[in-house]
Amino acid sequence: MNAYHDLEQIRRLQGVLGSDAASIVAPMLAGLTKAIEEVEAGLAAGDLARATRAAHAARNDALMLGARPLLEALTELEAAGREFDQARADEALLRVREVWPPTRDELAAASNPP
Repeated sequence: MNAYHDLEQIRRLQGVLGSDAASIVAPMLAGLTKAIEEVEAGLAAGDLARATRAAHAARNDALMLGARPLLEALTELEAAGREFDQARADEALLRVREVWPPTRDELAAASNPP
């Protein structure tokens, strides 16, 4: 297990889906990127419902990829949004911003092994 994702989870997905890592990870990375951008936009606009929906969508991909720190941050953000707690959602976004770049980089590397 790497610091930001579980490589074994990706290997299990390869076995189940019969696809190579790049075919599995690339679309999920794209989905995560889009969803996290949507979270950012929703919170910036004060639209907790939008941010909550996007966090939920991102959580699904984070779970599938075994990206535990990102999953935890998104779970907190989603919970804060569901409770209409803007301050807590903003705090959770700081954690998402902290863990997303290294998670993204590790997953990109895992999908393109040397």
